[in-house]
Amino acid sequence: MRKWLIGALTVLAVLLCAPAAAEAAPPDQTPVEIPSTIPVNRCGFLIDVGVIRNNETQTVSVHDGVTITKVKGDLVLSFTNHDTGKSIVRNVSGPTTATLYPDGTRLFEGTGNNYLTFGPISQSLIPEPGLVFTSGKVTVKYDNGTSRPSPRNVPAAYEFSLNGHQVNGCDLLE
Repeated sequence: MRKWLIGALTVLAVLLCAPAAAEAAPPDQTPVEIPSTIPVNRCGFLIDVGVIRNNETQTVSVHDGVTITKVKGDLVLSFTNHDTGKSIVRNVSGPTTATLYPDGTRLFEGTGNNYLTFGPISQSLIPEPGLVFTSGKVTVKYDNGTSRPSPRNVPAAYEFSLNGHQVNGCDLLE
């Protein structure tokens, strides 16, 4: 009788824990790493990035040489002008999909709230500020860097579209 009771309790414990296990993140999802700084060449000053809340996960799949990274979850960050200490907090939870093609070109697609940074080459090609907060559907296409004489192999944005609105993050932090 005692062995039967222990066995029944074990089965009951497994059944009670099963829903919790089903709600856990699938094994193919990994946490998203957030950079701690945005370089000086984006806005003219170093920006420190702090994590307020990060429950984002990413799923990466590869099909016929095309790598697709899907990111979803809750992400709230602080952005601080390293020189002045001026700081803002933004919900930048997305979700987003980034596609890397075999030739090195890239496509970024986001909905909801996102942040994007653009270096000097990208800023010259698509005239956008170095730090942009977007709300709505945003698409950015990047080349593979080989079509430009210098620097080579540095992907740069060449097309930016937004169905929504954007805020210049550099202006907010000056």
